[in-house]
Amino acid sequence: MAPQKARPMMKKTCPFSYKKVAYIDYKDYPTLKPYVDYFGNIRKRYYTGVSLKYQKMLKNAIERARFMGFLAYRK
Repeated sequence: MAPQKARPMMKKTCPFSYKKVAYIDYKDYPTLKPYVDYFGNIRKRYYTGVSLKYQKMLKNAIERARFMGFLAYRK
């Protein structure tokens, strides 16, 4: 059996920096939904490809949306 060749890792591009977003709004549910899993946890940067700057903004927006009742805390 021939050895398998390792595929080169593709770096994910941040969707927020690609669109040059200045602020992530906590009232924008369709934007926040892909970054929260079924149990209500915030997905990690490793899986989403979001840069550090926007991950911090995303965290604050999700926490505010939870506080205001737009998102559930945990299931």
